[in-house]
Order: sequence, then C-alpha cells, then structure tokens
Amino acid sequence: MRRHIWVGIGAAFLLLLVYLGIIALAQGWEHALSQSFQLWYWVAALVGGFGVQAGLFSFIWYSQRSRRGAVTASVATSGGVSTGSMVACCAHHLSDVLPLLGLSGMAAFLGSYQLFFIVVGVLSNAVGIAVMLENMQCHGLSQRLADWNWNMRRVRVGTMVLAGATLAAAFLVTTLGTG
Repeated sequence: MRRHIWVGIGAAFLLLLVYLGIIALAQGWEHALSQSFQLWYWVAALVGGFGVQAGLFSFIWYSQRSRRGAVTASVATSGGVSTGSMVACCAHHLSDVLPLLGLSGMAAFLGSYQLFFIVVGVLSNAVGIAVMLENMQCHGLSQRLADWNWNMRRVRVGTMVLAGATLAAAFLVTTLGTG
C-alpha cells in the first residue's frame, strides 16, 4: 500500500484510541465501549473522515515536497481544518472530566450539546476533505483527480454552504431540545 493510505489508517486508529481512552479514563472501559456501540455511526463518520483527511494531507505533503510546488498555505489550511475536527470530536467528552475539576456547570453545557459537537466534527471533516481535494486538483497533484469532470472549487463551496446550513439546523435543534 502507498504511504498515504497507511497514514490515513493509522490516524483513524489513533483517533479511535484517543476517543476510547478519554471516555475510559473518565468512566471506565465498559462505558467507553457501551457509548461507542450506541453512537457507532457518529464514531465511524468521525474516525473515517479524520483518517481520509490525514491520508490526503500526507499525499499533498509528499507530493509538494517532491514537486517543490507552492502548496504550503493550502496544506496549512487543510491541516487546520483537520485539527479542528479532532478538537470538535473530543470536546464533548470534557463533560466526563469537568465535574472532577469542580466545573459541573460547564460539564452540563457540554453534555447538553454533545450531538452538536459531534455534528461539528463530522461537518468539519467533510469541509476539510473538500478543501484538500480542491488543492490537489488546483495544483495538479493527482492525475485521477485531474481527470474528473468535477470542479472541486464548486464542490468545496457547496460543501461549505451545506455544512453551514446543517450546522445552523443542528444548533437550533440542540438549543430547542435543551430548553
């Protein structure tokens, strides 16, 4: 297998371990596994999306180095989106630890908005993937992507608009559900 595929698989596995580790530290392995099975589709979307982003990031990084192209700003932007999705993925698990630190109010807030934070993670994965694919197409880093008849700039803009609308709807549903 190519290096970038292994990077993606490794990043997805590492994120899954971090996810399980945070929950297990706060509430034990039984709860970690139970919650993972309960939210398996969200966990799969987050872990899979993060793995795809990491693989694409690796592909762009090594393509840029071998071609000495000027893709550094694009890679940095994509990396920022990828990091943001990981933070959003795990942010709601702070509610497991915060009561131990005497921050019960913040724990209640994060617990109430758990689904919203998960949706933020999934949507930022989608936007990050679209941004990286656009960068690859723009800079001619992938012949397969260059052969596609899709304009990845339009795909990225559409993904961002759809993500924004979905995020607004998720926020409203979450806010109305907790009120």
